[in-house]
Amino acid sequence: MSLADVRAALQAELSATPEFYDFKVLHTEREGSLWRVTLEPGYVYAEGQRPGQTSAQALLDDSLDGASAWWGLPSKGGASVLAVVPEEDQLVLQNASAPPPGPDHLIRLYPPRFLNAVADAWADTPWAEQALAALPDLQHPDASEAGEPLTGAPFRWLRPAQRQALSLVQYTSAFLWGPPGTGKTTTLGVLLAEYLERRPQARVLLLSTTNQAVDVATVAVDKALHKGRREALRPFVQRLGTRFDAAAYAGREHLIPTGDHDLIARLARAEAARPAARDAAALKAWADRVADLRDDLRASSLKVLQRCRLASMTTTRAAFTLKTLRELSTDGEPPFDLIVFDEASQVSLAHALILMPLGRARLFAGDPQQLSPVLRSTDREARRWLGRSAFAQMPRRAPSVAMLDEQSRMAAPIGDLVSDLFYDGVLRVAEVAQHSPDWRAARERTFGAIGPDEHVHVHPVSRDGGWSADARGPVRRESAEAAATAVAAALHSGDWAPKDIIVLTPFRAQRALIRHCMQAHGVPDAVRVSTVHRAQGSEAPVVLFDPADGRQPFLQTEEAQRLINVALSRAQAKVVLYLSAGDLTNPLLAPIVQRQRLAQDARAVVPLASLAAERGFPGNAVGRRVSAGRVTGEVAGVSPDGLQLWLINERTGIRQTLDVAFWRQRARAVDGPVAQ
Repeated sequence: MSLADVRAALQAELSATPEFYDFKVLHTEREGSLWRVTLEPGYVYAEGQRPGQTSAQALLDDSLDGASAWWGLPSKGGASVLAVVPEEDQLVLQNASAPPPGPDHLIRLYPPRFLNAVADAWADTPWAEQALAALPDLQHPDASEAGEPLTGAPFRWLRPAQRQALSLVQYTSAFLWGPPGTGKTTTLGVLLAEYLERRPQARVLLLSTTNQAVDVATVAVDKALHKGRREALRPFVQRLGTRFDAAAYAGREHLIPTGDHDLIARLARAEAARPAARDAAALKAWADRVADLRDDLRASSLKVLQRCRLASMTTTRAAFTLKTLRELSTDGEPPFDLIVFDEASQVSLAHALILMPLGRARLFAGDPQQLSPVLRSTDREARRWLGRSAFAQMPRRAPSVAMLDEQSRMAAPIGDLVSDLFYDGVLRVAEVAQHSPDWRAARERTFGAIGPDEHVHVHPVSRDGGWSADARGPVRRESAEAAATAVAAALHSGDWAPKDIIVLTPFRAQRALIRHCMQAHGVPDAVRVSTVHRAQGSEAPVVLFDPADGRQPFLQTEEAQRLINVALSRAQAKVVLYLSAGDLTNPLLAPIVQRQRLAQDARAVVPLASLAAERGFPGNAVGRRVSAGRVTGEVAGVSPDGLQLWLINERTGIRQTLDVAFWRQRARAVDGPVAQ
């Protein structure tokens, strides 16, 4: 482990990340001061890749908002991307210096390259050496500086695991493991509210991966200060950056560094009135109005870091403003007493480490069983430093780790499925939720033909998905149409609103197809259709999950396991899976169906040891419901050589291998000689 390793990893990832994309233009149309450019879906050249390896359709999403555009023919020009309309394969450009190119010409986009700021920080050798020296502290933390222990007062409703998590501030590095629906953000808010009170001189830097996540975490701290009767501290919590959701701060304008509280309300109203990207002129006027309001905010926040007790921002902003954050220190000591990384499973180890010297202590909050940092490079060092988060260094069963184990989001059958597949069965429905009639009623609703008592439903699909050359990705029209039909019928019934439903798929090509099908069925844009990567942090009563093609190699990886976890755990009342026979060859999807099937199995359980004592073993066990030690399940078959049994675990749906000789030996130990 050396600086050279980290720097090589960063360079490998930067090299694997195209600096630009060349798209082929189909049509260009002027709309006032804006330009609408329609792209050919089947053509894009990504720097460093062969033409045709990807597609415009696979790349066009809101991550390209704000990208720089350039073209050389018929005349040189540039612009910025105001909006992307993925369903129409369109860009909306603003501030163009010349007319964009017409049909068959190319337009080049330069997306933001946030990793450059992290690489620049690691190039500063003295600072980078401090960062690398902090790595061992993740696994072997020291006791933090003395301070009053946190008790959770006055929040008597805290669950045992949430109360235990308050002790994490006693360590220089600690981990708050919060599976879905366990109240991780609420716990974090209570912890930080009390931390600020009991350590009057302490300063906190609260970071998260997206602006939305920063908003949620910041508001959670403010709520805890208010409910905990710590009103005097609320003005000292400040949200840095201008890309916040203004509506989230209605009645909490003190969290934004401006004296003009009406400015927040005006911004919230303006943002709520965003027109559709199809109306380019209205979109331009809206963007200008919002930009002016945000410029006013930016000018108001210059000195906020020097006076606040808790500053919150994105991890990306922290990397870009690292020099400013370092200058807050006047005595050579870290400028913050505590740095909190929220949604830390998505922050690369290299990114987290380079920020760690800013604080005397660090707390990582998130879930290592959910999405990990996005990585393009296949380089070994890149996987080590950029494909993993700080959770990869989390010690096992240490007092510096607290895992929340009660969830109040998912109906019990959904929660049990998620718990058994991804959390070794430790996750359970919180008692307060179990005893709440309103909570149960909200999760016992009919969705089409799916009754109120069915929470995990598999919708059979007759055809497998496959790779589409036009879309440059896996697609399946049958499941897209089925999902669109189900959503349209649910909305037409009046029992469900657009905000109640999320449709998820792993692939952008299938997402685009589902959106087209939704439009054809008259489903409003308010129904969320998303790739799973963009869904972490969201939830809804109903989740429809379409894997498109479960046979794809990507969907059989460790990262795919996290992705499926995220998809299932967004659901509160119903999760509907669209699965074909090909999907059921996937070792991550098949256990869901097997588990559902075996949950209905009322046959008596036969000890495997007793079957092993009979003549005909192991063949006599095939198709039987058996117990093998602490595992109960169905014997699915025998290996061709007769030396192994395959058992489908009832709890997880996963196929396990059992040794025939071992069970014969156990039968002898219990019953004497085994019949041959």
